[in-house]
Amino acid sequence: MAHASSLQSKGAAGTLLDRAFEARDRYEPVAPLPRVGIFGNGFPEILVAAAGGLPVHLSMGRLSSTADIDEVIEPFVDEEGRIFLNRLMNGEFDDVEGIIFARDDAPALIAYQYATEWVRQGRAPKAVPPLFLWNLVHTQTPAVERFNAVQAEKLFGFLERIGLRRPDDETIAEASAAESRRREALKRLEAAGVSGATAMRWRNAGRFMPAAEHADLLNAALADAEKVENKSLRIGLIGSPLASPASYDVFERYGTIVCDWQPWGAVWPRPGNDKTTLADILRAAAADPSCPRVSPTTAFRQALIEAVVNARCELVLCQLAPTDDTFGWEIPALASELESRGIAFVNLGFREPDHETWHARAAALISAKLGA
Repeated sequence: MAHASSLQSKGAAGTLLDRAFEARDRYEPVAPLPRVGIFGNGFPEILVAAAGGLPVHLSMGRLSSTADIDEVIEPFVDEEGRIFLNRLMNGEFDDVEGIIFARDDAPALIAYQYATEWVRQGRAPKAVPPLFLWNLVHTQTPAVERFNAVQAEKLFGFLERIGLRRPDDETIAEASAAESRRREALKRLEAAGVSGATAMRWRNAGRFMPAAEHADLLNAALADAEKVENKSLRIGLIGSPLASPASYDVFERYGTIVCDWQPWGAVWPRPGNDKTTLADILRAAAADPSCPRVSPTTAFRQALIEAVVNARCELVLCQLAPTDDTFGWEIPALASELESRGIAFVNLGFREPDHETWHARAAALISAKLGA
């Protein structure tokens, strides 16, 4: 069995990160900034920061009550999209200047279509902020670079219309410095040996605060942590977006998640966020191999396998949301290639609405694979 390390945090910084993760988009950062909502993965948040705003992810929220729009949301809509749409039409985002949707994120595109149609019909409350669809093409050709540059111009126009400044070379460089500090802190987090559940919470806490504040809290939390050596099976987690500490706790009965390569795992922040020029930001974002829509189509699977192998995973767990139509196609080839490399693969299948039932089934499948 491979050796891994775990950390037991004692300090206030770790507690603050946990609280930010729990509060999600309701978290109040130290320095108040104009809030710009982000729905979906794949948008370079650095561009909002360079405009003087705070990018706040809205896809992890919780539902307190439904709105009229809930009656027309079709069953194929992802749960995070349904929750977001209800909250949007309940006026819960009246404190954000605008909302940016990442087109290459399937739940985000559908949520944008529902939201704009509800607005068009005059059924949305006045509290609904301006909406913008970020449309980036994920390949590398001169024509695509020109197209993506046009999309950036449209974004800058939107940011100016909602009261922010137009990003320029200087403000992009300043935002890049903060993002670089965050990326270095996240590298330390990945190397520190915390549990997968802790790493997931502390990483995703950064979706609701400025990059500099996130970097400071991560560095302080890791400095305050006590290192404890233990033996643990090295686990990789892939599939649909998952940010459930309870699910992580079930998986980590069998080892430690050392490669979290699902959309709400270690693939965020996406490439490009620490680049110093607009052209480099767009190129890096377009080449992001963690985007299922990247071209060539084999790049996504190759990057995933490389991440799992580099993390020396011994077991890979795949889990899917019932409405996810972006990842399931990869499973047969992934399972075959991982098993050929001596890495055990368990397809946990589609998550069930009853979490306890799904957790029990997941535990049974993992135990059967490991012969436990």
